[in-house]
Amino acid sequence: MTGANRLFFGDRHETTEYYSRDELDAFAQSGVLTRIDTAFSCDAASRRPLRAIVLAGGASTRLGADKPEQRVGGRRLLDIALAAVADADAVVVVGPPRDVPAGVTVVCEDPPGRGPVAALVAGLAALPDGPADIVVLAADLPRITPTAVTALATARGDAPVALAADDNGHRQYLAAVWDSAALAAALTAYPSRMRDLLPGNAVTCQMADVDDVDTPEQLAAARARADRTPDGIRGLVRGAIGPLPAVDCGLEVAIGGVLAEPLTATTPFPPFDASAMDGWAVAGPGPWLPQDDAIAAGMRSGALVDGQARRIATGARLPDGAQRVVRDEEVDATGDLVCQCACGPAARDDTRRRGSEWTAGAVLASTGAKVDEALTSLARSAGVERLVVRGPVRVAVHSTGDEIASRATIHDPAKPLLPETAVGPVVAHLRNLGAIVDTGAHLRDDPAALQSALTRDADLVVIIGATGRGVADHLRAAIARAGGFVIADGVAMRPGGSVLLATLPGARTRVLLGVGGNPLAAVAGVALLGPGVVDGFTAAEPAAVELISVRGMARTDRWRVVPVEPDGAGGWVAPKHAATAHLAALVGRRGLALIPPDSADGALVERLC
Repeated sequence: MTGANRLFFGDRHETTEYYSRDELDAFAQSGVLTRIDTAFSCDAASRRPLRAIVLAGGASTRLGADKPEQRVGGRRLLDIALAAVADADAVVVVGPPRDVPAGVTVVCEDPPGRGPVAALVAGLAALPDGPADIVVLAADLPRITPTAVTALATARGDAPVALAADDNGHRQYLAAVWDSAALAAALTAYPSRMRDLLPGNAVTCQMADVDDVDTPEQLAAARARADRTPDGIRGLVRGAIGPLPAVDCGLEVAIGGVLAEPLTATTPFPPFDASAMDGWAVAGPGPWLPQDDAIAAGMRSGALVDGQARRIATGARLPDGAQRVVRDEEVDATGDLVCQCACGPAARDDTRRRGSEWTAGAVLASTGAKVDEALTSLARSAGVERLVVRGPVRVAVHSTGDEIASRATIHDPAKPLLPETAVGPVVAHLRNLGAIVDTGAHLRDDPAALQSALTRDADLVVIIGATGRGVADHLRAAIARAGGFVIADGVAMRPGGSVLLATLPGARTRVLLGVGGNPLAAVAGVALLGPGVVDGFTAAEPAAVELISVRGMARTDRWRVVPVEPDGAGGWVAPKHAATAHLAALVGRRGLALIPPDSADGALVERLC
């Protein structure tokens, strides 16, 4: 605890008094307090096993959303709570089924929604028996940390429970550390309110960063405090980039764009009754008299009358008069008549009926859907040859730096230069997002060259390098001279934190994205912000966040982007080291993961690409 934090000892019905640590030291020496731990160390907090109950019921009438799943600073509120108790021997989440790291137990109170006391009963029952410190946290504390949990565990001392109090002195009943026996005894009475669980000698720790989130305004404020986090910067991107105008174009041109109007079928599918299997088209009840000439796909099929059958190929149109198709495997045609065998259902019909998949006028894809080869194939199946789309986004990519050589001079001993190695991976990532990418000229560390690049006829100009604050970094000055407006200047992550995002002047929306010059930093910056920029231009529905469990990552107090690869058992593995000056760490690895601060080994984190 810092010097500003204070503790309270006393009966909950008495007047609340707060004391500084120096005052508590004096009380302890005088015998007023029988025992108080004032050295808030990890050793003191680990005298007994540490276990945790995280309440994640999700119901919130004031917020109007599932609280534990709300994201602040790039993490779910549930993830923030789990990170705060990552050192616990056992963790139980109480609430509906949720994605949690391996080793975390999820249970639900019975019946669901009975409140925090019932949730604690269910959570405690799911923890191992035996003496322990029991951390109780709600999944609505956007700034709770392992340090705060350690402070509470240490502050408890011999008291039955230590509770956090916010800056206004309000107790947080769901930010506490209990003695396991004391919690079990308190729950025996099964009170209806959390405050009625507290024994008379509870301890209160006043500390910063324990404000909870109950309303949309509080959630917005928590997110605003985290604006330089990766999620905060991505939020700024989404709010600052307006969509491109909608255009009517052919299917091939539309690939990479996003639907500005729904895809609506002009024809039913199938457009006619068609055979789903190689077999026999039959009319009336069997057996049937076989007719000459099989019906191939794409040919006129003629007609049948009752008692007749004709061979038919998969995809061929049924002849007039045919009632159904019987597959070859269920037909005996060795004699003069075609007979259906008893090996399948007597009434089975292997016919795809006209309009059975969709009818004319059916909406097959909504506005905001991304146009790829699958969607254009679907459009053709529905008789649609043109789409109204936004995009695809046109991108110009430039590398920068006087230290970077052209291929012709890379080995010139008179010029100690480095090869250009970032453009290719950056271009590949942007193309994977559906963008049309043009590689522009390499730019010297010259303000005029940078300013000229900002005038390119492109929706998005990507500059690799020149985003730092050194004597050769002129991108900010070029933006100012071009009349641009900086939206974001830096993001709190490594590598890739040196990013610049700005809008550029013109009759339509144009954006500059500046990323770090080191190859891994450049790829990380584009992987983080590229999807949001493209989605903003095209008004696309943002893709769902993919959470993966990553092992092998050291815990730190900062956001990181790390290469990852599948481990073959459903998880992912990070390398022990990833240099930023080259992409050796990406060779053979299938993605990048965004690792939040204080993430434990195996925690669920976001896969960027």
